[in-house]
Amino acid sequence: MDIKEVKEEIKKEEELLVKVFKLEKFIRKYKKPLIGIAVVIVAVFIGNSVYNYYKTSKLIKENNALNRLLENPNDKEALNIVKENKKLYDLYLMQKGDYQNITTKALEEFKAYKLAMQKGDAKSLEEYLNNPNYHILKDAVRVALIRIYLSENKRDKAVLLSNEISPDSKFKELATYLLHYGIVK
Repeated sequence: MDIKEVKEEIKKEEELLVKVFKLEKFIRKYKKPLIGIAVVIVAVFIGNSVYNYYKTSKLIKENNALNRLLENPNDKEALNIVKENKKLYDLYLMQKGDYQNITTKALEEFKAYKLAMQKGDAKSLEEYLNNPNYHILKDAVRVALIRIYLSENKRDKAVLLSNEISPDSKFKELATYLLHYGIVK
């Protein structure tokens, strides 16, 4: 090693020592706030874990109660537990066929679809189809309306509805068959 290399190495070690002393000074100066931040981070992590565990165990309890209630509709304790979770209670009502009392937004569209299909008339199905809040089951309603229009000899309306069904929908093929063969029962 020559003198330049030794000087550079000593300079690097000196700079490292200066940085370590600055870090030590910073830690001494801000020791309490740094400890406070660390404690808060650990507390948030533990609190979040406890909260997630609580939510998970509650959902498991409610799902088990729903299973018990489906097996035994007279189980009052299970019914009370299921009523605590509005979505599960609405799912239970839907399972029973009680669509009138469903209030969860997620099941509201299915409820409207089921009621329109049960009525089975063009007016109810058109009302469902024209509602801007409903999106999921519109192609099925279009197929039902196509059948009604074909039975009423309104082929033009049926063709318009068929054209509204997206090409990648499973209902497109069914609508095409209905129009092509004119199958109406």
